[in-house]
Formats: sequence, C-alpha cells, structure tokens
Amino acid sequence: MGKREFVEKAERCHPGVRRWKVRPVSLVKTVRDPEAWQGWRMQALPSRKPLAERSFQKGARLILDFGEELVGRLQLTLRSETNFNDSPVRLRLVFAEFPLEIAERNRKGSFTLSSAWIQDEIVTLDDMPQTYTLPRIYAMRYVYIEVMATPNRLVFEEVCFLAQSAVRDLLPPLPGFSPEEAELDRVAQRTLRNCMQGVMLDGPKRDRRLWLGDLRLEAQVNALTFRRFDIIERSIYLLAAFPMEDGRIPACVFDRPEPYGVRSCFLADYAFLFADLLWFHYEQTGNGTLLQEMYPVAKKQFDLFRHCYEKGVPDADRPLKGFIDWCAELDRSVAVEGCYVFGLRKLAKIARFLGKKKEAEAFEAEVEFLVGELKKRCFDSNAGLFVSGKNRQISCASQIWMVLAEVVVGDEAARLLGRMDRMEQIVRPVTPYLHHHLLEACCVAGERERMMEHLLRYWGAMVKKGMNVFPEVFVENQEFLTPYGQDPRINSACHAWSCAPAYFLRRRF
Repeated sequence: MGKREFVEKAERCHPGVRRWKVRPVSLVKTVRDPEAWQGWRMQALPSRKPLAERSFQKGARLILDFGEELVGRLQLTLRSETNFNDSPVRLRLVFAEFPLEIAERNRKGSFTLSSAWIQDEIVTLDDMPQTYTLPRIYAMRYVYIEVMATPNRLVFEEVCFLAQSAVRDLLPPLPGFSPEEAELDRVAQRTLRNCMQGVMLDGPKRDRRLWLGDLRLEAQVNALTFRRFDIIERSIYLLAAFPMEDGRIPACVFDRPEPYGVRSCFLADYAFLFADLLWFHYEQTGNGTLLQEMYPVAKKQFDLFRHCYEKGVPDADRPLKGFIDWCAELDRSVAVEGCYVFGLRKLAKIARFLGKKKEAEAFEAEVEFLVGELKKRCFDSNAGLFVSGKNRQISCASQIWMVLAEVVVGDEAARLLGRMDRMEQIVRPVTPYLHHHLLEACCVAGERERMMEHLLRYWGAMVKKGMNVFPEVFVENQEFLTPYGQDPRINSACHAWSCAPAYFLRRRF
C-alpha cells in the first residue's frame, strides 16, 4: 500500500471532535508565592456581582479561571454600556496554562523556538453588540483580558470557552483508589483528553502534531481509559503514509490543514518502537489486518539499521540519532540499542503471528546475539551498571532500556534498578517520557512496589504544585528548566507523554 491508500484509511478512522461550552468559575489575580510552581499562584477574588452586571473602561484588566485546562476557542459576547459605539473596541488576550504566563506576560522572552507559540492576541472589534469567537485553538486554564481601547464602558455579557476533544467525560476512579491515586488518575485522563483531537497530539499548546514516541504511550493509557481505538489507528496510518525516500518512518506528522509528513525529522528510537505500538494495539483490538498492513513498515526500520549493530554495539563515533529524553548531557547510544532490541522482540512476535516463521527465527537469533554483546561490552562489573558511549557514561536511561529490552531479567533486573537508585553520580531523567519508561521497567522487573512509590512521588509532586494536567518537562527542584532557551513560558504544560498514572494505576499486575 502507498500514501494514498493509507491516507484514505486514516480518514475513515477520523474520530470526530466533540464540543462543549465551559464558563469561568471565578475572577482571579496573580500572587507571588515562593511555595507555588515557578513562584506564582492564582488567588480567587471576592464575587461582588456577576461579570455581566459590571462594565469596564480603557485600561481595565481581568483574569478568568476556568477551573481546569481546556482546549478550544474563546467566545466573547460584548456590548457597549451606551446605545452607540463610535470607534472599535480593542482587547489584549493572554491564554495561560501556568500562572507565570500571565504574571510575566510583558517580559521579553528568549526562546529557541518561535515566540509565536506564546498564546497572546490583540483583537479589534468594530461592531457592538456582537458575539465573537476567536478563530485559533488555545490550550488554557486562565484567560487574561485587557481593555486596550473602547469608546464607551464595555460589558462582557458572556465569556465562555468552546472546549473540544475526541472524548469529553473522564472516567470515575476504580474502586480501591486512594484520594491521592484518584486525583492522579483524573489529572492524567485530562492530560490525555486534551491531546485527543484529530490525531493523538503531543501537546495542544505546542507543538500540536503527532509524534510516534508519544503515540505509543498515549495508546497504552487510552487502552485502559477511553478506548478510542479509531484515533490510534488514524495516527498509525498517517505515520505510515509519509515515509522518507529510503523507507524510514517519520518521527512526526501533521494532520492539519491536511495530512503531511516531516521528512527531515527522524528519530531511531521512535522508529524501533513502532513494532511495539503495533503489537500492543493488536493485543487490545484483535485487528490483525492492520498488523499485516504495517508489518513491512515496521520491518523496514530494522532492515535499514541492522548494519549498525552487526558487531553488537554501535560505533561510538557515529551513534544513531535518538530522543530517549530531553537531558542535554545524556549519551543515548546504549538506550537506543535497547529500543532496537525491545522493538525487534515485538517484530518477531508479529512475524510469528503472520506465519513468517523463518523471519521470526532470524529476529530472535539477532536478539540473543545483541543481548550477549551488550552484557559483554557495556556492563561495568565494578559499578554493576551499564555504561554508554566513549566516556562510559552511567545514566538511568541506559539501565531502564536494558531492563525493557530484557538484556537483564528477573532478580537481576530488580537488582540493577536498585543499584541505579542508589547511584549518586548518575544522569537522571528530566521528562515524564523517560519516567514512564522507568515505571515500565519496574513492572518488567517485578518491582510493583517500587513502581507505585515512584509514581506517587514524581507525579504526586506535580499535583502538589497545583497542576491539573501533566507537563512536558518536570524536575521538582528546577522549576524554570526548559529545552528551548531560557524561558519556560514556551514549555507545554499539558503533554501527552506525561499521562502515565492512568495506565499504571488501572493496570492489573
């Protein structure tokens, strides 16, 4: 099958979008608070009279709290206090996921990505009264409104948000959940819901596209929550529809204004994990047709890079480009090879299911060879941990992927994770993406208590900081950490790869 057939199949799987109206729950103001995330929190203002019974003149400012993060469009119903309007009304709007984005809205930013991702707008309206719906989609909990110009006092008869997602309602907690677990589950579901639009987005604020690595984790959480497999299949078909010239699967694709791929964007670890995504989806749905259609795509990713591992470990001078985590100093080579072995195991399962016995046996033999070479060449017996790269770096990422790839198993895997925890000089994760894989590694090693302890500590810290969705980057004592320059306002506060709690809390072991 080619691009046209895959795109057509993707369109038949379009989940549709549900929309609902949400009104603000309170007027708030920003308050400096050293205990709050990034030093700011919102404080509710006393309710003197309804917003529709108040009027505002030039220079007026107000902040509305909608109670939870939502994705959609803002709708304003406005009129002048008098019966005429002899010049336009001009408003400045700032849409915020975190209080910092409003509190420091006027500070000049330093970003490595486009500043157009900052969600602020100036709107000029000629006619009063009118109901105006902003054309752009925003991800926000708070909206700042500044009346920049108005010929007469302005009345906001209604301010509402037209929220949208492929799903609307969150599931109730499972029986036996503690209050803390129930809240983590709810926040994780909300995070995933906001990312379920035409495809599984990475983040609804930034950068609003389908990433293969994120999709694999979203598929896990979706399977135990909303179970909307149509959007998963649409996402899979779109990824397969836009290969690079040599057959590499792109790390990301867009679905708007019409589907297209990013042919310059490839990440080896994401490509190797495609086989696992397919097998997991088959286990949940029994859709063997999709598995058969996608097998050549998944197999191609290993055919293209098998030469990199013919000697067992990659060339330290020419490592494959992978993501693994946002950590700047991380040596990724061993972790990426772990992804290769992990994915190859799943490709062998798919081959056996499809009756391709010889291919399955070849994949399994390759796995055994690589496992032996990784143990021989990359395990430091003095440290009791795996090392990566020319400098023999010790990182959590390497240990996590050696467990997930089953290079070490059983009690040996559990001991490896224990040594990793106790190691002081080790490169640690900075994103919930790698923390999700740490939870997976704990499960593979039979360390359920360790998994639950880490989940409650890491994601629980986010909730304690006031988050009602889970962010792209989180290191508790580095609140201004960003991969994109020096300004965390560009970070995504709602990011799909962070929704792990709903999966691991609901999973049965």
